[in-house]
Amino acid sequence: ETKKRYDFLSAQTEDLDKTISSLEEIIQTLDENIKTRFDQEFKVISEKFNDYFKILFNGGSAKMHKVMLEDLEKEDKQGQANKDTSENGANLGLSTAENVLREENNEKLKRIKFLKKHNAVGLAGIEIQAVPPGKKIQAVSMLSGGERALTAIALICAIISANPSPFVVLDEADAALDEANSERLAKILDDLSDKTQFIVITHNRASMRRASILY
Repeated sequence: ETKKRYDFLSAQTEDLDKTISSLEEIIQTLDENIKTRFDQEFKVISEKFNDYFKILFNGGSAKMHKVMLEDLEKEDKQGQANKDTSENGANLGLSTAENVLREENNEKLKRIKFLKKHNAVGLAGIEIQAVPPGKKIQAVSMLSGGERALTAIALICAIISANPSPFVVLDEADAALDEANSERLAKILDDLSDKTQFIVITHNRASMRRASILY
């Protein structure tokens, strides 16, 4: 009876080990396919983003950069090492602000480890650089509200162009735009409408002028 039980459990364990190995191979293959497709789509979206940005701003340039987990982890480790060095030189205890900063860094490292474990492409985020015509600024935070709206619209249009949906609902997406920019956006939506049906909630006459049906 003991041998029979042992043989049964051994067979079950062997099956589980084989299943684990098989799943690991499938996961590795899927991760490779996801990374390849992501890189391809990211390149297309980045190019389209720049094209639509130039149309909406009548010039300028826009870029998308991948922020990788490995680079972020290196920066955090370097920052932590510098912080530890400065702390060793101090003969006083940590202040409340320093304690908060240390806790935030620890949480950030935990988040990075979690993302690294569950992220096939190793991506921590995407950095966007936008340079309107006649300006030297690149950070999105330095743009005005209207410029940020145009940049966001350019990115949305790029994603729709690269991966068309059956239909897209835009709710007051053109509310912050002036007449000239509204015309440019309406032209872009008109060009994209051969692959995607757009349902636009708007008060903008440029958008309504381009629409095939009004409700």
